[in-house]
Amino acid sequence: MKRLVLLGAGHAHLIVLREFAQSPPPDTELVLISPSRWQYYSGMLPGWIAGDYQLDQCRIEVAPQVTAAGGELILDRAVALDAGGRRITLAGGKKVDYDWLSIDIGASTSLGQLQDYAGQLLSVKPIEDFQAEWDQFVQASSASGAGHLAVVGGGAAGVELAMAAANVVKHTHEGGGRVSLIAGKNGPLPGFNARARRLAAKKMRRRRVTLIEQQAGARGGELALADGTLLKSNAVIAATGAMAAPFLRDSGLGVDEQGFVTVDACHQSLSHPNVFAVGDTCSRQDRALNRSGVHAVRAGPVLAENLRAAMAGGKLKPFMPRRYSLYLLSCGDQTAIGSYGPVTFSGRWVWRLKDRIDRGFIQGFAVG
Repeated sequence: MKRLVLLGAGHAHLIVLREFAQSPPPDTELVLISPSRWQYYSGMLPGWIAGDYQLDQCRIEVAPQVTAAGGELILDRAVALDAGGRRITLAGGKKVDYDWLSIDIGASTSLGQLQDYAGQLLSVKPIEDFQAEWDQFVQASSASGAGHLAVVGGGAAGVELAMAAANVVKHTHEGGGRVSLIAGKNGPLPGFNARARRLAAKKMRRRRVTLIEQQAGARGGELALADGTLLKSNAVIAATGAMAAPFLRDSGLGVDEQGFVTVDACHQSLSHPNVFAVGDTCSRQDRALNRSGVHAVRAGPVLAENLRAAMAGGKLKPFMPRRYSLYLLSCGDQTAIGSYGPVTFSGRWVWRLKDRIDRGFIQGFAVG
């Protein structure tokens, strides 16, 4: 009997559980370790902030997925990993041994120069912490006035969150609340085509989101732009990139300069063949791969197949992302911008498409 431990309940691991529920791998003891009983779907987070969804509509309960796959769920957080000794240490002190390991724990937000900000600093990742912090911000805003909310980070997450937050921090002619997106010197949506970037900038203007194309950091506890301007803000949302779990550096696994587990095209560790990693926690060495939920979801079925094959001594299958990925960016007003490589489209119908896809993903994990 082999023990397979799934560390983390990320999107790819949820798909692995669904695949295993349909056809369990033989002679395998399955264990999943997660610090939360919920897995939040990142694609619906802006919609929740905008008021389009209730929180329960944006998350999946982990326990029924594990039970359906015939596994054991351990609700705890990993604090150490000994890849040579094949052992995980949990925050509660328990040690879990494994024969095979797959890691899908996501990442936390890299705060960088924002760490010393003295106001309320909300990190987008991990999502379960962010949603609690956002609730606190909303309650404080309703009691003391909306003030100024700054979103730092010009990627897709920052753009969506800024426009969604405009539903809560509402601009008024009397000088009420306002939202700023500090997108950095490259502006919003770097890496997207020019039309998508123009549409996003135009939509933000309509949503009364102030776009600032500078870097930002904390200086003397306040938010400061690269040109020295100090911004008075009630809170800052950090959507500034990913930071790997610190314990991975000390695990013995091969990691890149940022501490993410280095894997090949099959998402197998380059240093330990009995370990796989997927999603935000890994770094593909054969090609650059954005840390995107799109890739994590599509890698899920391939990961399930490779775990089966590895435990049976079979041949592994590479995960080959499509040339283009479909990105649907919600604008906070039940419209959305769609981008597929060089093609861009927008409108209310795009939001309805996104809504149908997002709801379908959640419903795909209904058990019983």
